[in-house]
Parts: sequence; structure tokens; C-alpha cells
Amino acid sequence: MRKIWVVLLVVAMLMWTGCSGSPSREADSEGEGGKPRQGGTIRIALQSDGKTLDPHKATDAASMHLIENMYSRLMRYTEKYGEVEGELAEKVEVSKDGKTYTFTLRKGVRFHGTGRELTSEDVKYSIERIIDLGVRKDHFSAVDEIETPDSHTVVFRLKQPMAPFLTYLAYPMNAIVDRETVENHDGSLDRADAGSGPFQLDEWKKDQYLRLKKFPGYYLPEKPYLDKVVFRPIPDETARMTALRNREVDMILDVSAKEARMLEQVSSVEVVSVPGTFWEYIGLNTKRPPLDDVKVRQAIAHAVDREAINKIAKLNRATVLKGGNIPPNHWAHADFTLYPRRNVAKAKQLLEEAGKENLELTLKVGSDFPYQVDAAQIVKQQLKEVGIDVKVSAQESGLFFDALGKGDFDMAIVGWLGFVDPDEFTYNLFHTGAPWNQQGYSNEQVDALLEKGRTVGDQEERKKIYHRAQKIIAEEAPMVFLYVNERTAAMSKAVKGFDVHPTVTTLSLEETWLAR
Repeated sequence: MRKIWVVLLVVAMLMWTGCSGSPSREADSEGEGGKPRQGGTIRIALQSDGKTLDPHKATDAASMHLIENMYSRLMRYTEKYGEVEGELAEKVEVSKDGKTYTFTLRKGVRFHGTGRELTSEDVKYSIERIIDLGVRKDHFSAVDEIETPDSHTVVFRLKQPMAPFLTYLAYPMNAIVDRETVENHDGSLDRADAGSGPFQLDEWKKDQYLRLKKFPGYYLPEKPYLDKVVFRPIPDETARMTALRNREVDMILDVSAKEARMLEQVSSVEVVSVPGTFWEYIGLNTKRPPLDDVKVRQAIAHAVDREAINKIAKLNRATVLKGGNIPPNHWAHADFTLYPRRNVAKAKQLLEEAGKENLELTLKVGSDFPYQVDAAQIVKQQLKEVGIDVKVSAQESGLFFDALGKGDFDMAIVGWLGFVDPDEFTYNLFHTGAPWNQQGYSNEQVDALLEKGRTVGDQEERKKIYHRAQKIIAEEAPMVFLYVNERTAAMSKAVKGFDVHPTVTTLSLEETWLAR
């Protein structure tokens, strides 16, 4: 297993200077198969198809996989979890008060559609579009003004210090888009390409495949190595494994525990796992009775046997979360145990105190994710033992996520992945009125802590803030935290240079090549 070290990035007081590209990206890397070979097509199996090609609208993992290699960002994640570096930014300067960021852009970056050079005006337009569309506007809530003193300089002036600011600029969907292309498509990028990344859109046949092709005008002249990348949605895990064994695909990007165990026995396949960021939970709608009663939510949290679910649904490959939601491989992990083991007696006592015995609730889950459907059935049996009758409703992923966004659920099993800064694990999910706070949770003390955590530059102080916030959240149980998963991919041994990253980003496709 590859080690992933958490690199601490203190943003508010940072002065970062980089050269044109990082050494790891510019160098002619040589893998086990020798010098990288140009050409070839890699075929990648996904669990489901994406919903949009617009990076500023995408919220589902499948869409992000389709999109991220079409675009560039000011910053980007490195191979080390928690660290970011310049992508479009050759140089970054941060003022001592942490409120002014000045970016010097690399020259010669061109857009796929129009062929024109990317400028500071495109950066300003893109960030303002993200704010206007609202999906991730909170990433840039501290931005007061964006200035473009010349074509390759961008200045962000913040209202207050924003500790995760550079990390948010590296978020793969906070991409820089071509304004002309957006306008040529009436403001919509749902099926268009306005990027400047290593690959450009070739063809998308919904629910069949998305094909990307090498962009010949990419600013790194020898990259990417591959000619084409084809993403294929294959919802059935048996069909995915068969396709990999039969060499119909070269990689399964996100491998379930069941797939991993079986594919580890296939000699032509390499299964790679690293500590991951994909954490799963039971969301409880705090706006709906009886889940608006904290004692009912706590009863559910005590009634759930996380170890049993991990054993059956995850084959013991996940790490159970007994306290907060920030995983153990993160520096902001809170090492406390609130739910050490299942406690049926405590759950019944809490329900009795709340006067809410013999309840009937619906548990929604996405049908595209069999392991979550399995987990839902186990939860149903566990809650029945404390007097809660659960109906499991497995919905197609589009309907399921739409229901979550509208708050149309009692309980739901779902997960988040790709988070880097502790702010990502907390603010948008638990702050009052935040865009992904689907549970409708609200606590003034938690709000104050999460607001403070954004502005503090000192890592140790931030750690204490997020520990306190996680403790309160876990006690009030708007979510029943279940476990965090390994990040596992399975690939043909001909695939070289691909980085299995904790965040599940596929940006290393720029470095990937085929030894065949």
C-alpha cells in the first residue's frame, strides 16, 4: 500500500513561489515499464454516468471524473493528500494579513474551443460565475473583489482571512472556463467543453460512454501521453469485473470491497489501495418529526452496529467512525469515541424518554450503489430491534440525489468524498443554511466554531476548533457516521503512471501511459 502523508498547509500566512509547473509534472518520469510511451486509448469503468459537463454545476462524483481532465485551475492537488501547488498559477503571493492573494499566470495556455490564450479576465469571470451559480459559492464567500491589473495577473482581495482559500482554488470543479465558449452555448456547459486541460471533449453518448481526446495545444508540449480516454458507466459490479478481466476496460476507477477481494486473485490485474476520503453516513432529516427530536436521532445512532455493517457490506475493509466525521488519516481528526459499540438498551431508553416508540420511517438509498443498498437492509434490521420500523426505498441515483437536495427524505444512506481541508468536511454540511446541509441541521455554537475555523491561520488552533465542532455534531446526530473507506482502484498491469489519490481525482491521467 502506498503511503499518503498529510502535508500541512497554513494558508493565511503563506508566501508560496513556484516555477513554471512542478518538477513532478515537467520531468520525463520513467515507470516500471521504462520511458513513457506516447499514444493509446485507456478505457475506464465508472459505477454511473455523469449528469453534466459543467464544472461549476457538477456535484456528483461521476460528472467530476468526466470533467476534470478537460479543465485547468489556478491551483491543483499534489500526489500528497492535503498539499496543493500551482497549475495555472506560476507564482502566488499572500499578504501578511492573509487578505490579499496575487497570482501570476503561466503564459501560452489555450482554450480547446476558441484556441485563444487564457487571461486574467477568464479567471475573474470563472470565479464570479461559480459564485453566481451558487453550487460552490461558499468556497469564495470571503472574496470582496477580484482585480486584473494585466492579462496575466489576478489579485483576490478578501473581506477576512480564509484558511482553506488555496485548497478551494485547487478543487477540481473550480475550473477556469472560456467565457466565449460559455456565451456561444447560451450560458450552459452541460454538454460543452470550455476548458484548457490536457484532454478535450470528443463525444458523449449518455449512459454509453464519454470520449476525450488529447489536446494538441496543451501548454505542456509532451503531455498527455495518451491519445484518448474513454469513460464507460457500468453500474453492475459483476459486469465491471468481467469487463476488466476480459480486457474490455483497462481500469475500474472506484472499486468496492467485494470487487477488490475478487480482483486481487486475478493475475493480470493490479489492485491499489490507499487511505481514502470517502466517508459514509445515515443522514437524518432534522426538519421532519420525529427526527427533529435529538433523542430520537441519538437513539438511532446508538442502535446502529457500525462494525456489523462494515463486516457485511464492506468486508471489514472500511474504518469505522465512532466519533466525528473527519477520517483518521487527516490532521483534524478528532480522536474521541462517542459510540464505541451498539447499545440497544440506551437506544430504547432514549426513545422512551422522547415518547416516540413504535416509529415508522423511510430510508432512502441510491440503487446504483449496491453496497449502500446492502447497508440499508442491515440498518433496517438493527432499528427494528429497538422499535423502529424502516421501509428501504432504493432509487435511481438521479431521483435519489434530487430528493436529498430537496430535503425529501426521513433517512438516507449516502457519502461524501474528495474533501481536503477540515472546512470542507464541516461548513457546507453542518452550518445553518449551508448548501449541502441536507439534514437541515442548525446549532449556533457550531456555526460560530465553523466560522472561526475558516479565519484562523494557526493549524493547532484550527484543530481544537474542529474537534469541538465535531463533538457537538456527533452528540446531536444529524448524521450517524458509519465509516471511511479505502480508496481502491483496479487496473490492467499495462497501465502506468496513474496515481490512486485519496480524493479520487483522476488528474494524473495527464501522466498516465500504456505499456502495450
